[in-house]
Amino acid sequence: MADKKISQLTELTSPLSGDTLPIVNNGETKRITVANLAVAGSSGTSGSSGSNGSSGTSGSNGSSGTSGVTGSSGTSGSSGTSPANVTLKTTGSWTLPTGTTTQSFTVEQGHSYSLWVNGNIPNGIIIWNATVTLSNNNVPVIGVQYGWYYVAGGALVLTSTPSQIIGTAGSISTESPVVSNSNIFSFGITNNSGTSQTINYGYIKLS
Repeated sequence: MADKKISQLTELTSPLSGDTLPIVNNGETKRITVANLAVAGSSGTSGSSGSNGSSGTSGSNGSSGTSGVTGSSGTSGSSGTSPANVTLKTTGSWTLPTGTTTQSFTVEQGHSYSLWVNGNIPNGIIIWNATVTLSNNNVPVIGVQYGWYYVAGGALVLTSTPSQIIGTAGSISTESPVVSNSNIFSFGITNNSGTSQTINYGYIKLS
């Protein structure tokens, strides 16, 4: 083969792995196959890092915490006073033995009241009511009273009513009967039923 420059040689575009190439190694010309040349080649530089991946989805919410303990109850407030204009009701009862007895109840002086007595048993009814105003203990009580009993039955008989109550509707009274303890209201009652009976009474303080 005539001497040619390498640049004058026919170009081989598809070398085989067993093809031989000249190579200078440490000043000495040697030969090397295409396969060994490919293996001996130096590693290429590392590629650049890829971009960061997108963020993952948020995790599910955690479970709710347990409820706190209930606080202790506060102390009760003090009781309020009753307004001066509120009516005050008082009730009671008498146990009547058989026969005739005197029964009574007492109210505070210096006020106005609605008063009542009510007894209701088989064949016996007594009813009494009054509206009165009291001043001093030794003067009459001004007001009006009404009493009634069931005569046909006769088991209860109202024999007397309070004597200290005076007054006539639509007029001025100047009566001055002798009285004491005018705040005690007494009644004569006869129990003909043959057994003890309960009679109710009561009053409302109006002023």
